[in-house]
Order: sequence, then C-alpha cells, then structure tokens
Amino acid sequence: MNPLEDDDRLSRRGFLVGTVGVAGATAASSAALAQEGNESDGDTGGNETAGNESEGNESESGGGGGGGGGGPTETVTLVNYAFEPATESPMQIQPGTTVKFVWETDNHNIAVDSTPDGSSWEGHEAIENAPFEYEHTFETEGTYEFHCTPHVGLGMTGTIEVTEDAGGGGGGGEAGPAKLVPDGALTLLIGTVAGMISTLSLVYFFMRYGGEYEE
Repeated sequence: MNPLEDDDRLSRRGFLVGTVGVAGATAASSAALAQEGNESDGDTGGNETAGNESEGNESESGGGGGGGGGGPTETVTLVNYAFEPATESPMQIQPGTTVKFVWETDNHNIAVDSTPDGSSWEGHEAIENAPFEYEHTFETEGTYEFHCTPHVGLGMTGTIEVTEDAGGGGGGGEAGPAKLVPDGALTLLIGTVAGMISTLSLVYFFMRYGGEYEE
C-alpha cells in the first residue's frame, strides 16, 4: 500500500476533529494569556499607587531639606563608613529627582564639598543617628560632592551627578529595557506555541496512519 495514495483517502472526520481541537486549545490559551496580562497590569497599577502614597508619607515625615517635587525618588543609605551607593561610584540621577538620605548607623552628617553653579544645596551639617532621614530634590545639573565629617578619614565620601542623560537608577547603573510582556505571560505564550506544534504533529500522525481507509 502506497502511503502517498492513502493520503487522498484520509478521513475528513479525523481532520475536522483535529482542527477543532487545535483551534480550541489556541483560543483557551489566548484567553488565559489576555487575562494574565490584565491581572499583571492591575497589580502594577496597585503597586504604583501604594508607592506614591508611601513616598508622600515619607516626604511629610522626613528630616528636612528640599521637599519632594513629585518626581522620581532615589535612596542613599548612610551605613558604617559609606554613602551607599554614592561612595563607590557617582550616583547618576535626572533633574527633579528627590534623594532620600537614610541613616542606618549612628554619628553621620552630610557636609557639602562642591555643587554646580546655581545650586543652593547645603547638605545636613548636624550629626544624626539612626533612623534619621533627610531628603533633597536636585534640580540643577552638575556634580555634587559631599562627605561625612566624623568619618571622612575612613573614606566616607559621596558623589551625585545630575544629568538629563541619567537612566534614572542609582549608583551609575543603566536602566534595563521596559518589559512589554510580563514574565508569566511570556512563559504562557511559549507554552501555547509548543502545545500547538505538538497537537498539530499528533493530528498529522493520526490522519496519516490512523484514518479510515477505503477498501
């Protein structure tokens, strides 16, 4: 029996059943993908709302300095003998970013060494203990250098660079590409494609070798 001739005698019923199965699986996967994407968007919106409310509370209870102007917020931690992450490498931020300085260890201050022309930032000269917080919104582009007076001999210095070219992250890091598809949805999409390929392979196999043949 020639398989090529048998292909013309395949059961139409088997073909229709297989096609309907593939279509049903694809529709179900697409619906699940859309639902997961919507849930992810909803979670993101909720987190952003909670984050905005949290930032508002922190600005009200902060230690002083230039108040938050509604722009992005970054954090510098005063811990041991370092301004993290502004000690090891310059921290790059965009104009309008509010930097929150958080004391995690005791006996620190922020003494300004240099600021760009037009800036009135004076740091925070008073020595404070944890969990003190101080924040300032940096509007003027340029380089800001500062140190902790009690620990400058131990290398506790910091640098903040305000530039439009900053990626919005601290410590000079580059911002990663925006995620257009959530990780869960991407995994589901890959699984859907793999399932479609497997199903089509099974349909072809049964149509070729398990169909109803004419005598």
